[in-house]
Amino acid sequence: MLLPRTALTLLALTAAALPGQAVAATPVTSYLDCAAATNGTGTAAAPWNALAAANAHVFGPGDRLLLKRGATCLGTLRPQGSGAAGAPVTLAAYGPGTARPIVQGDPASAEKAAVHLYNVEQWELRDLEITFPDPAATKRERNGLLVEVADLADGVGTHYLVDDVYVHDVNGDATKFSNGIQFRVSGTTTPTNFDDVLVQNSQISRVDREGLTNRSTWMCRPSYGTGDGCGSTVNWRASTRLVFRGNTVNDTGGDGIVVRAADQALVEHNTAYDIAMRPMGSNAGIWTINSDRTTIQYNEVHHVRRLSDNNDGMAFDSDYGNTGALFQYNDSHDNEGGFMLFCGACGAGSSSTGTVVRYNLSRADRSRWLFAVGEKNAQMYNNTVYLPTGSTTAVIQDGSGTTATRLSGNVFHNLGTGGYSGFGSNTYQPADYTWAANTFYGNHPANEPADPEKLTTDPAFGNPGGSTPADYRLGAGSPARGSGAAVAGNGGQDFFGSPVPAVCRPDRGFQQAAAFDDTSCAPANAVRNPGFETGTLSPWTSYGGVTVDSTTAHSGTRAVKVGPAQAAAEQVVTLAPNTTYRLSGWGRVSAAGTELSLGVKQYDALGSTTRAAFTTTDWSAGGTTFTTGPGATSARIYCYARSGTGYAWCDDVTVVPA
Repeated sequence: MLLPRTALTLLALTAAALPGQAVAATPVTSYLDCAAATNGTGTAAAPWNALAAANAHVFGPGDRLLLKRGATCLGTLRPQGSGAAGAPVTLAAYGPGTARPIVQGDPASAEKAAVHLYNVEQWELRDLEITFPDPAATKRERNGLLVEVADLADGVGTHYLVDDVYVHDVNGDATKFSNGIQFRVSGTTTPTNFDDVLVQNSQISRVDREGLTNRSTWMCRPSYGTGDGCGSTVNWRASTRLVFRGNTVNDTGGDGIVVRAADQALVEHNTAYDIAMRPMGSNAGIWTINSDRTTIQYNEVHHVRRLSDNNDGMAFDSDYGNTGALFQYNDSHDNEGGFMLFCGACGAGSSSTGTVVRYNLSRADRSRWLFAVGEKNAQMYNNTVYLPTGSTTAVIQDGSGTTATRLSGNVFHNLGTGGYSGFGSNTYQPADYTWAANTFYGNHPANEPADPEKLTTDPAFGNPGGSTPADYRLGAGSPARGSGAAVAGNGGQDFFGSPVPAVCRPDRGFQQAAAFDDTSCAPANAVRNPGFETGTLSPWTSYGGVTVDSTTAHSGTRAVKVGPAQAAAEQVVTLAPNTTYRLSGWGRVSAAGTELSLGVKQYDALGSTTRAAFTTTDWSAGGTTFTTGPGATSARIYCYARSGTGYAWCDDVTVVPA
């Protein structure tokens, strides 16, 4: 929504939008020096000397508002007007030296931000200092920079850049409406979102409650549940192209960086430390909630506190209402609440699914490595975990809810005494977790998982206990080399940026140290327990009559037996999007007239299905091909006694790239 600077400008912009017209206002640079003795006209020779003068002006495409370096403006800067695509309004500094211009919120005012961009768009902010202290320490909603849109006519606030801005000493209250920097969608009549937001190279220090965040009133959908006033309402509208990059956030009363109600947000190369320093509820370092496909990568988070009113205190969190959150290449250390929280069941009626946690380093984190409070289909693979002597950190601590999680290729170097436990009245639920090719070195609690390819030998880190990620590289003779579990769509690189195998078995942990040649390896099978040789059904699930049969097998000693119709064994497999796969296996039935289906479903947004049928009493091979959708990261395979009165068997099931 573009706000007119003058009636003439509005006519010019309207004309410029017509075919064959090229009329536009000439951009204007306005100057503000709050240390000037008198108020001028906004020129370089006669700058304004008060925020009120700048707030009264209506800015337009290509305009600039420059603040004098070293001068402090008391009050709230709330400018009017918007830029245009390719011609944003710029708010920046002028004058000699390196001191930033300062905008300092007035604690005596009722304003909620020191700099408040309200219902304007196409703005770029650079090289500013923003603060909102209160010497009396009166707590209320306060923000350093608040960018807010509400009920925009076209529903989208577009293009905001915040670059090299220093926000500090914001005395906000304990609500999540008080922030260093927040992008907020409010309003209740017109669905609205942000598009194209970039906050980079900025510092946020000594703020209450949160550091760098976004939020929206358009947040309700089934996976978010019925809390926060949603009830049965569905009005979720995601902000898009949201990027928080290269920022430092420290000394917050509550959370560090939070992404809410967004699609494909990116949070990378940030440093967050000394988080949750004051009692303000449950908080974490960097996390996402009620969002789709958030990527959180290349961040360092350390010294998040877990206070008496804070059940959290971990570095990272995939909270409720998320789909496909991705945490990769992060460095977490010395956090009192641990490394990771899955909180899919934390809201009333809420859920999260498809969280992936890969190629991260966790060192000397406390309380628990994973605090598990609900997740439908998570993967945690190729992470390195170091727990020093004297640590009591649990590897997994179970809260309420089902946390269906596959853990593969991780290295747990645990010199402490922690293991696998419940939280509060909850108990550890081993059936929620499947394990493949993990290393468990050091402490071995009685309930250590039964991993069929478990290693307990020393992974031979270069300098265990060291203070840098490089200290946790694998030594030349490490048994973790080349013994991990292949995972489809694994991101293609390790923590250090080195390639990882797409076909061959990778190393265990966050580093790929060993050389590999994918052309010499067979494609990895996405199916776990494909021949049922573990003697249990897990991670397959059963519907109707399903057993693991040790009397009839195509190979090995076991197969799965389903039936009579209708009965099925099913498994969710992890796949890469936009990829063609072949599902293959062996099947047979006990009697003529019985039909077995070996198939796959839910591999695209349409919920498509394809299958191969078996009707003979002898073992025979069969299969089908399918292509995953652009957003698909999983599919459900099944061995299904479809019809007839007999039984059916499946064995040696594979899903590999076609």
